[in-house]
Amino acid sequence: MKSHRISYYFLANEGIDPQTLHRIRHDLPITTDTLDKLCTIMNCQPGDLIAWEKDKNNFTG
Repeated sequence: MKSHRISYYFLANEGIDPQTLHRIRHDLPITTDTLDKLCTIMNCQPGDLIAWEKDKNNFTG
């Protein structure tokens, strides 16, 4: 968001729900629909916004 100079306030004005903004701020899961909205607003690809990390708390092997 910093590189796109987009604030949480701007996202709220673009229709992103306050509960979703809370989830984003606290690195909690979001839906693919929300990811689509964010990519549309920021004119970017999902890989520009997210990174996969192995869940260290649920390691099975």
